[in-house]
Amino acid sequence: MSRITGAIGVSVDGDDRVDVVYTPGYQGRVYPTLRIGNSLGLDVTGASPEVLRQIAEAAEELAGWAEERDTAAQVAAEDGVRSIGVPAQRGQVAA
Repeated sequence: MSRITGAIGVSVDGDDRVDVVYTPGYQGRVYPTLRIGNSLGLDVTGASPEVLRQIAEAAEELAGWAEERDTAAQVAAEDGVRSIGVPAQRGQVAA
């Protein structure tokens, strides 16, 4: 069962490392953690292989999104566009 013990926002930069860290514990037990940069660690000790594969699939989806974003920015730069994004819209903004 997943438990969220708090909500956090972490910015991951291009130079942040993503590693698996195995911490030894009592009587040789190992505690694996997915480390993302210096700010985020996901304890995956109790995760099933299926959940870990879902995490990998989600990361692959995000990689595709980032590639599309970078390609769009490169094409825009070649066309002389200084920035790409959603145009500003007037009106109320939810807080």
